[in-house]
Amino acid sequence: MKILLVFTGGTIGSTENGGFVSPDKEKPYKLVSMYRERAMKNKDNDVAFDILTPYQILSENINCNNFRLLADCLGNARKDMYDGIIITHGTDTIQYTAAFTAYIMECYNIPVVFVSANYVLEDTRSNGIINFYYAVEFIRQKKTGGVFVSYCNSGGVPQIHYAARLLGHQAYSDSLYSIGGLYYGYFNNGQFICKDTAKPDNRNMAAAGTGITGVPAGSDMSGIMVVHPYPGMYYTMPGDGIKAVLHYTYHSGTICSNACGLGQFANYTKENNIPVFITGAGDGADYESIKCYNRLGFYVLPKASPEAMYIKLWLCIINNKSADETAGIMYKPLAHDIIGD
Repeated sequence: MKILLVFTGGTIGSTENGGFVSPDKEKPYKLVSMYRERAMKNKDNDVAFDILTPYQILSENINCNNFRLLADCLGNARKDMYDGIIITHGTDTIQYTAAFTAYIMECYNIPVVFVSANYVLEDTRSNGIINFYYAVEFIRQKKTGGVFVSYCNSGGVPQIHYAARLLGHQAYSDSLYSIGGLYYGYFNNGQFICKDTAKPDNRNMAAAGTGITGVPAGSDMSGIMVVHPYPGMYYTMPGDGIKAVLHYTYHSGTICSNACGLGQFANYTKENNIPVFITGAGDGADYESIKCYNRLGFYVLPKASPEAMYIKLWLCIINNKSADETAGIMYKPLAHDIIGD
């Protein structure tokens, strides 16, 4: 079996020195060595790895150029030579890069699996080698193609998540969850158990005819205003260059409907053709305060990971989609991102 191993940095590709964690160019070989040591014990050490390193950074520093470099790396790889691809990444922003890859990756006949670590590999608390080992096992058992994330929460079992369903981390927690607990499957005694029995749908943005295949030259991460609700909220107007707003909600799908400046904010976005997308609503009871969405002309997105919706919206903007085109794409189920479709 042959696997392409793509290193991008993060904790799994870093070393702690003097109390600080920083990327280490030797870590790819350390990870492979640790994998072979564990695989030898299980008598399944039959994997050859090719290693590519498009960049090495701590994932909190990721930007548009890193997305482009990763897309180019994957696009230029001879995928017909491999049984699968493993991408190492930091936990802080794995949700964004995994969703990005799921949306733009055109090769779905092999599994592409992201792995990360909550601590550096030398730390006994690290789940890095577990996440990597079961990524290899997922590829070995060849259940399906697509883009996934292998991760084992503390005290849990190794899980395989759809790349575009991951939720952001809770504060002070390194646990990783899929929206609604709807991950793809898990491992039990070394065997992969598929939890999602729905018919596989591996459409990405290119396959769905959206005209989006990657990151155009000259793009950056600007263009989206992100709004989070808070008590006593005061709305400010979008600045120059803002082309869309992604508005988060409270867990019940609500915002402060009588917040200061909300009416002016809605009028400004309408007048300037800036679509406002509500993420986090559309599931559960409808509270009186959500009546304002229709009145204000906001788009209420279906149930999906807000982090994936940010990447989806960003891809629409940098590919110069109109407001109407963007709205259509945001509602279109792609890469298993929307729940219930």
